[in-house]
Amino acid sequence: MAVERDRLKVPESVSDEYAPGVKGFFQGALSVLTGLGITARAATRTPTTVRYPDEKLTLSDRWRGPLYLRGALGRDSIDIISAPPDEYNGVIDELYRTERLSPCIGNCPANVDARGQAFLIADDRVPEAYELVRERNILPGVLGRICHHPCETACRRTRYDEPISIRPLHRFAYEEYRKVASERIKPLPQTRGKRVAIVGAGPSGLTAAHDLMRLGYTVTMYEGESKPGGALSTGVPSYRLPRDVLYNEIDNIVAMGLDLHCGVKVGKDVMLADIMRDNDAVLVAVGLQQSRILPLPGTDAEGVIGALEFLWAANNLGEAGVAGKRVLVIGGGNVAVDVARCALRVGASEVKLACLEGDNEMPCHPWEIEEAIDEGVIAMCSLGPVEVLSSENKVTGMRMRPCLSVFDESGRFSPTYGEEMTDIETDVVVFSIGQAAVLDDLVSGTALLVSGRGQLVVDSTDFTTSAPGVFACGEVVTGPGSAIGSIATGHEAATSVHRYLEGQSLTEGRVPRPVPVLEKYGPVDFDYVEPERRRAVIELADPEERVTDFRVVEPGLTREQAMAEAMRCLRCESEVCVGCTFCARVCPDYAIKVERSDEPGARCLTTYELDLTKCCFCGLCAEQCPTGALQHSGQYELSFYHRELMVFDKGEMLRDGGGTRSTGRDGITSPACPAPPRKAGEAS
Repeated sequence: MAVERDRLKVPESVSDEYAPGVKGFFQGALSVLTGLGITARAATRTPTTVRYPDEKLTLSDRWRGPLYLRGALGRDSIDIISAPPDEYNGVIDELYRTERLSPCIGNCPANVDARGQAFLIADDRVPEAYELVRERNILPGVLGRICHHPCETACRRTRYDEPISIRPLHRFAYEEYRKVASERIKPLPQTRGKRVAIVGAGPSGLTAAHDLMRLGYTVTMYEGESKPGGALSTGVPSYRLPRDVLYNEIDNIVAMGLDLHCGVKVGKDVMLADIMRDNDAVLVAVGLQQSRILPLPGTDAEGVIGALEFLWAANNLGEAGVAGKRVLVIGGGNVAVDVARCALRVGASEVKLACLEGDNEMPCHPWEIEEAIDEGVIAMCSLGPVEVLSSENKVTGMRMRPCLSVFDESGRFSPTYGEEMTDIETDVVVFSIGQAAVLDDLVSGTALLVSGRGQLVVDSTDFTTSAPGVFACGEVVTGPGSAIGSIATGHEAATSVHRYLEGQSLTEGRVPRPVPVLEKYGPVDFDYVEPERRRAVIELADPEERVTDFRVVEPGLTREQAMAEAMRCLRCESEVCVGCTFCARVCPDYAIKVERSDEPGARCLTTYELDLTKCCFCGLCAEQCPTGALQHSGQYELSFYHRELMVFDKGEMLRDGGGTRSTGRDGITSPACPAPPRKAGEAS
């Protein structure tokens, strides 16, 4: 106001009290004239405000217009992630950058489309689901039994209740596919006129073979064992992985065109140099064939054995020389747990497992050690081995000392020990502390280099070796790891082989696999979760019965359970509403009603209603929508002719979210709910 007074030259003090008499009269008149002068001057100026509708409206970032749906189950299809092997990383990277990559896919080392699998199974297209998974996980039936399922760890459903049973769904899809495999498997055309040889028939080598055959190459594979599968065949116990499942899936790959030769030891029966000469490229996928044993006093005594050798004997011979004996397993990983459980099955009278880590730090998967303890394995944590005790060169025990810490402050492996010693009586000591490759015969006569630690020299970014045209993948590159991790390296190595044979740069323009940073969720209070929302319960065989032989411990899902699990999948980031009802559950005003039909093959969002007479536009529903289908519109004009139009039905929810006005048109009918289209030639 001071500025306005200065500009209009208004007196500094104004009072409604005037002097008495004539003087006061003239003072009042002057005041009126001053006011009229101000009004006159203001009337002659140009207005400075902009008149509506020329004024531009700027909405707050927190504005939440009436909701709409981008898609709906039954009307819109879920995107299936499928691409040629050399282009797959690019597809995944694009989805990640545009925030359309579901957590289960992003957290899988091979980026298996678990979301697509659930979608296809729920729509009763199970063979298609198996073939979709097989593009990235070459052995769905195998991994459906043994995978450590990082996909389930990342499943967004854990935010609400429990993760989807993705791994058991792999197994279910395989069991259904096996019934029709002979009708669906066809040889892959070999169109490029170039040959690739692969040494090793483990999961990484089989993955690379499948990718290269899909790209049109002729692939020959050599396996030193009498049966293919690598460590899956020689090391994984049959109570976890029946061998007929493994060999059946490999037979399917052979039927696609793989030229497989088992019982051929490269470096002895045939030289690698000859294979390199006869092929355009070679891929080494030999894995790790030998157990590491700690260089402790007494390890040369009779009764000391490595884990891989023990497992080979247990799996192939049905006995390992421990019947009626006490067995001590040194190590805390998954292989160590397999050894301990196998020892019980081949007749050991007592099995103990000792490891450096505390009971909450063991590197094995929690469910593995829990099952082992149920079967009678005795776990002794925070103990480190000192010396193998023996008498007449036969093992009598192991001297141990307490392990105070395993890692130093920087996280490096640097165990510290206490002084007190403990002697544990045992007849057999099995070391399960790691594995190593056996490469001397293999690399003989070639330019392949082996490091001082006995490891093949490999560039882990493009999987090239020191010899031109020779590549490597699997655990011979990465060291001990998971089957799905080995499979991931097989994909990358196959892409390198393809680029090499096509004369392309191995790195230029190549898209690396993205490593997403995913949300972590706290524990859920299941007191508030309905039973029908819970994960399917798979009851393991009774421990007292299963420990007597190598029968399968875990049964698969029934068809009913598998369909229910597939329907629990939220189809994250698909932008298609699946009727999960979580938007309605979080709505503080009970303004949303959601219903769906779960008939296999004809699943549909039947009802989606939003009552704007109740909605407070808080936006909680859209913020938690797992698929991204529920979106806020920019329709800030709400225009209704009668109250009933303020309840948006499914048809109005599926409107275009553009424009500025929302009218609640009641002329839009809800779309029909057709069955999903089937491929040509597929049985109905």
